[in-house]
Order: sequence, then structure tokens, then C-alpha cells
Amino acid sequence: MKLTKKFWRNAALVTICIIAIPAIIFSANKANASVAIDKKIAEYGILKGDIVDINKLGYDFKNGGYSRIITTKRDMAKWKAYLENPKHKEENYYYGADENDELIRKKKNTTDPKDTDWYYIFTYDQGEVTVDMSVFGNWIDPDGTELEEYRALMSYPKPN
Repeated sequence: MKLTKKFWRNAALVTICIIAIPAIIFSANKANASVAIDKKIAEYGILKGDIVDINKLGYDFKNGGYSRIITTKRDMAKWKAYLENPKHKEENYYYGADENDELIRKKKNTTDPKDTDWYYIFTYDQGEVTVDMSVFGNWIDPDGTELEEYRALMSYPKPN
């Protein structure tokens, strides 16, 4: 069978369609997710200048949908003051494994947002944005009464 120019032209067109169409759909969905998540963040009263990104907007292949994980400068400051309070010295550490898989105790880096224990997860899936919040490993409803309890907990004065 002789492969003609027409065959190669059609093969190239099919290949471009297989790559380009999903890329265009992915880009459009990501743009929609970004707009919807930014709108939801604004509804929560979080100012753009106060946002600290832990994970930027990306597709979550495990759960589906797009997600963005953030904290705020204010929450980071409260979290840092809470951990630096001598009453909460033990909460300033976590356990990890070294290169020999032995359990070691490490101090949290209170200046790194990725180490924070206070963050919001905004997830966009099928046109809807859901919000989850984690405070010290506890999943709470950001619209519920528990949030005020945690804010009161975090309002300890900075140690001298």
C-alpha cells in the first residue's frame, strides 16, 4: 500500500485535532475555574493582597476538578503567634521519617506557608465551587460556628 500526500495530510489533521481540542477544552475549563474560585474567595472577604498561595490552581487527577489551596497573611500571623506561645510548645513540632525511615521530631517552619496548619481548599468541579478548611488537622465548615471557636483559640497574645 502506497501512502499518498492525501493520507499524510489527513493523518496530520487527525493528530492535531487529538492534541488541540483537549488542550483548548482544558484551557477553557481552567479559566472558568480560576474566575469561579476567585469569586468565591472574594465572597469570603479575603482580599487579593492577603492571599498566600500554598498550591496554585491545578487539576486534581485523584478527585477530579480544579483546586487551589490558600491561607492568608492574617491567619499565618495568628498561627505563628499561637505556636510561639509557650503554652503550645508541643504543637510546634511534627514527626517525620529520616533517610533510614526512623521517626524523628522536627520543628515546624512558621514562615513557610506549606507548613501551615491553617488553610482553605477551594475546589471547582462541574461549575460549582466547594470550600473546605483545615485547622490543625481538623476539617471544619468555613461557614459554621466552629470557625469562630478556632479564631478565638488563635487569638493568644504573642509571648514576651
